[in-house]
Amino acid sequence: MNGISKIKLMILAAGDILLMYFSLVVMLILRYEGRFYGELIRYHLLPFSILFGIWLILFYIGGFYDLRNLKNRLGFKINFSFIMLINFLIAILFFYLIPVFGVSPKTNLLLFFILFGTSDYAWRHIYNIILITTLRPLNITIIGSNADEELLVKYIQSNPQLGYRIRHKIETIDNTFAEKLTDTDMLVIPDYIKKDKVMIRHIYNTIFKGIAIKEISTFYEEIFGKIPLRELEEAWVIENLATQHTLFDSAKRPTELVLAGLFILLSLPVTLAIIIIIKLTSHGSVIYKQQRIGKYEKRFVLYKFRTMIPDAELDGPQWAEEDDERVTTAGKFLRRTHLDELPQLINIIKGDLSFVGPRPERPEFVESLKKKIPYYEIRHIVKPGITGWAQINYKYASSIDDTYEKLQFDIYYLKKRSLVLDTLILLKTMKTLFINP
Repeated sequence: MNGISKIKLMILAAGDILLMYFSLVVMLILRYEGRFYGELIRYHLLPFSILFGIWLILFYIGGFYDLRNLKNRLGFKINFSFIMLINFLIAILFFYLIPVFGVSPKTNLLLFFILFGTSDYAWRHIYNIILITTLRPLNITIIGSNADEELLVKYIQSNPQLGYRIRHKIETIDNTFAEKLTDTDMLVIPDYIKKDKVMIRHIYNTIFKGIAIKEISTFYEEIFGKIPLRELEEAWVIENLATQHTLFDSAKRPTELVLAGLFILLSLPVTLAIIIIIKLTSHGSVIYKQQRIGKYEKRFVLYKFRTMIPDAELDGPQWAEEDDERVTTAGKFLRRTHLDELPQLINIIKGDLSFVGPRPERPEFVESLKKKIPYYEIRHIVKPGITGWAQINYKYASSIDDTYEKLQFDIYYLKKRSLVLDTLILLKTMKTLFINP
């Protein structure tokens, strides 16, 4: 994400926060008239501030701070209504389960949500319009003719809220190149062009016209949150992925051990219920064990709750499909809610898995995928995870093409991995408990 995009989202978040406190003050004025200031300080400011922090997290999980989603379409209205309903339910539970704040939320809470819900919807609706119609977009010229350039052009044209406008799409550089850049703010170039001395000389001259230059791999990464495989070279891998994240890796392991142990204890009632349901609805073992490929291509046994009929792979390993007939009735629910992955907490304790990382694949598929997809082996330089950047950004992989797309997200994670990114991925993963991607 570039600096301008960050500023846009900061303004959007600041508007949300201001409206939260504005709605709180207006609610207290309507309810308590001259006593509103005392009521605010004494009873409402602290608990509502805690709630506002929770709601902002839910806004992030719901994609409210993703420029790609800031369009006034039906999906925006549905998503806004859904998140606001969740926020309302959380507020009710918060005040009734934690009565120490002394706030009686019945009328106050309802009035607050009417005020905040209508004002914040209006703010976001207007802000979405401003992004598209008022702010001057950055005029860009893209050079190249492969699928990545074509995808960028189509996506930018259909998402004007990103703040870009395609002025030119050039397949190659000739003597008329300079004339085509009169209204260009930024030039996006493919990596291979740097090897052509003639073309790079033309591009060099654009620097003195105040035109910014960005490699397509970097621009593609900013727009889509993934690394284009077509632009990758071994030198890029060495420069971007060979660096050791010593502090991050050393802090990650003990943190995951504590969290995994805590989640195992907290999920015991759910685990027992799942075991009973599987036993009552189908024959076979409760736990399904499967060979997977981990860090540095070492094999390990992955644990999951069984979601398929016994002997589902008598004919050999198969890709799991979206509406796979081999999945049991209980298994459909477990997969939809991702509860089938609870036993993988044991894999984290054993050190086979992390909470966040590329999903581990089966050995039979890995050997085939390494031959068909370039740089597929890169995903094995870190420990695999229960969830990952690819999982929250792309659908379930059921083909070579799907795996190709998910690898681009995995490589982005390998380049950007950090405690902050892991936390954001875990927060986004929570959304799948309510909405199946």
